Amino acid sequence: GAVSWQDKMEVEGRSVGVLLDQPWVPVEIAEIPFLAKVHFGETSYRLLISDLDTVWHEDMNREAINHRAQELNRRLKAPVASFFCHLCAVARPRLNGGAPEDVMAVFSQERLPHQLLVRLKSELAGVPFYWEFRCSPAPLSVVCEQLVRPLLSVSQVLQRQVQELMTLLGRKDAEIQDYRDNGAVLSRGRLETEVFIEQCYKESFFSERLSELCAVQNCYGFNGDIQELYMAVMKQRAAFKRRGSNTQDSPTHTEKTVSECAVPSHNQRSSSETAVEKKPKRDVSSTDGSQEEQVQPSYCSVL
Repeated sequence: GAVSWQDKMEVEGRSVGVLLDQPWVPVEIAEIPFLAKVHFGETSYRLLISDLDTVWHEDMNREAINHRAQELNRRLKAPVASFFCHLCAVARPRLNGGAPEDVMAVFSQERLPHQLLVRLKSELAGVPFYWEFRCSPAPLSVVCEQLVRPLLSVSQVLQRQVQELMTLLGRKDAEIQDYRDNGAVLSRGRLETEVFIEQCYKESFFSERLSELCAVQNCYGFNGDIQELYMAVMKQRAAFKRRGSNTQDSPTHTEKTVSECAVPSHNQRSSSETAVEKKPKRDVSSTDGSQEEQVQPSYCSVL
């Protein structure tokens, strides 16, 4: 039968393996948005899927897959490896965020009191092939491991990035003012900007944008940039976890929290802040005498 998620976590040291390295991707099933992450093995799969109200999961091995396939497809005679290869081919594109028109199967979903059914209908060797992902609510520990803690770390990284960008804007204003004090004149008026004041910017953003962003809370916000940052955070968390396991036996070992690992504390930021304070290189256009700067900070530096 289906492998218990709790049992699998105990075997793997409270880890869900390869799913930790994968980002959540927006998935649309029967016009309903979800976030999902899935891993297909040789004859097994693990699926996590959420509509931001509930997180569901299913973990299936070879025996369970064969039993369900026979239950849903009475005429099926193909070996497990053969029809599972077909299942991967038609299910993986959609569960990895592919467009509906690019998927060679029809998907539907049904929510029961304690289960999410994702049904799939396709064609295998000219015969209809049916499959059901029968997902049950994921344990709280899995939700925290896969969604809550990583997104808290992502939030902290983004906050750190915003703060460094604001500091950089202040330095840019000071640099521009120095140019003006020494007689420099802007050749193109449309490029002129107001002096950046952090508090005014925050107040304006909260009053003009916050309600708009909170009103549109759906799975599509987990875009490519957030997926990339999510993976970077998870890699750092895995690295810190490995270092921690290597030093657990040491009497001087001190365990760090997720937030301490993902984002340096105030006392640990000297190297990063020094890097920000270095004067950035810039491309200077000589065609009209104006100077335009291109600064592209990267969140990777603060992980």
